[in-house]
Amino acid sequence: MDKYIAHKKHLIARCEQRGYSVEEVMPCVIEQREGDIWVIDVNHPAYPKSRRDDFVPKNDIGEGVGTELKKILSWMRIKSTPTCSCNQRAKTMNDNGIEWCKENVDQICDWLQEESEKRKIPFFRYGAKKLLKLAISRAERNHITK
Repeated sequence: MDKYIAHKKHLIARCEQRGYSVEEVMPCVIEQREGDIWVIDVNHPAYPKSRRDDFVPKNDIGEGVGTELKKILSWMRIKSTPTCSCNQRAKTMNDNGIEWCKENVDQICDWLQEESEKRKIPFFRYGAKKLLKLAISRAERNHITK
């Protein structure tokens, strides 16, 4: 067993970097010492050794409707987490472009509803459509043509 002694913020940063939640990797923490110092088993199967296959870092999603929607939701204090599909879906929206988003409003709203249910946040389809319309408008205004 290889032990690593570090402040908990370092493990949290590693989790964010590689797309894991702290809860997922806690089994690799073998001891929690005073002052948020943790002893970590880096050979434990729960240790975040590599990036998750489905993880898309927030700075890799590009520009477009997905990015604009994420900005709007962040004003409401709704932000992506390492284990949600928000960044992957925002990237899909950005990659497919404005017209695709206009043609797939119901699918995007279904995505929003699915995530809101996971987070136990009330969901209103009418409001989601309005937020999406605003995100599309902002992407058009910013001349994001893709």
